[in-house]
Amino acid sequence: MISTEDRKTPLYEAHKSLNAKIVSFHGWLLPIQYTSIIEEHNATRTRAGLFDISHLGKLEISGKDPKAFLQRLFTNNIEKALPGKIVYSPLCNENGGILDDVFIYNAGDRYILITNAATFEKDLAWIKKNCSLTPSPFPLPKGERVRVRGEDKGEGVVIKDINDAFGGIAIQGPASQQILSKLCEADLSRLKHRHFIETKVDGFYALLSRSGYTGEDGFEIFIPADASIKIWNDILEAGKGYGLIPAGLGARDTLRLEAGCPLYGVDTDETKTPLESGLERAVDFNKDFIGKKAMLEKKQRGLKEILAAFKMIDKAIPRTGYAIEKDGRKIGIVTSGTYSPTLKENIGFGYVSPDNSKAGDTFDVIIHGEKKKAVVVEAPFYRRTRLVRG
Repeated sequence: MISTEDRKTPLYEAHKSLNAKIVSFHGWLLPIQYTSIIEEHNATRTRAGLFDISHLGKLEISGKDPKAFLQRLFTNNIEKALPGKIVYSPLCNENGGILDDVFIYNAGDRYILITNAATFEKDLAWIKKNCSLTPSPFPLPKGERVRVRGEDKGEGVVIKDINDAFGGIAIQGPASQQILSKLCEADLSRLKHRHFIETKVDGFYALLSRSGYTGEDGFEIFIPADASIKIWNDILEAGKGYGLIPAGLGARDTLRLEAGCPLYGVDTDETKTPLESGLERAVDFNKDFIGKKAMLEKKQRGLKEILAAFKMIDKAIPRTGYAIEKDGRKIGIVTSGTYSPTLKENIGFGYVSPDNSKAGDTFDVIIHGEKKKAVVVEAPFYRRTRLVRG
């Protein structure tokens, strides 16, 4: 239900002009679809889709020793993010529970954090709270830990809220490089996956990365909020000969599930650690971080549940909240489920007991009171065969 308190992204009027179906999503008014979810999904897989990602949270971390600060906050090793590179990491509390999963951009003199929309305020409060806990060889002079509008200065660290200053656009799909190259100053063929550049798109500053949430080649672009509509419209114009169409949250969700990407607040949350959520690959136990002790203790005790990818054997679509059973005994719950337009199968994620989480294990999903057979598979469900470079 749309509330009067919902925020509009810088692209809201563009969505209205395209007759998008607008919904409330974590306090933001966003398009769920323009034509149909399947049409937008298939266009992204075969040609290109254009998405509004302005709702994602945006923070800038700078100062004299921001890397040491981020190393303590995040589970992954920030050293992996060389200048111009992005590292993905959970942000956890003392119990190892996932507060958010974040993309961290190393811009050399500063780090840019891209957070989930629903968790931005919580993330910002947590980061500020832990600022004074970070040891630094370069403390600011006594009394200089002050708060001013938009930023927080702590022990050698400056935390700046840049959320409202930038809009965000993602162009995803095999034709995305060819389309965006028409407007971008930089040579995109040289940009590797999970790397970024600061350049100009359509004549405006852009923080541009080769990344996405769809399983396709593509780019995420953060641009000045007041230039967002012009850039959006000009990208659509540049993509007319390539089959580019705008795509909404509905297609974004089916695409991310096919690509095996968990959604925060649905597949992961504060009650789960990265160990249960299949995110241990983004945890470096060789360094210190908040939640490490609790995670190691849980690992030693043994996990009670694990997030598993599955596809339906029987003809039925799994949905969030459906029970999972084995031999009549409940062993878990579905967190995400959909019909896969690409695979033409019904797929899902769910937490199950560890002894039912291996590829090939079968169980029942209870759908409208009936048992429907499913089998555990390796994620991702879909993987593109090649990276298109132009």
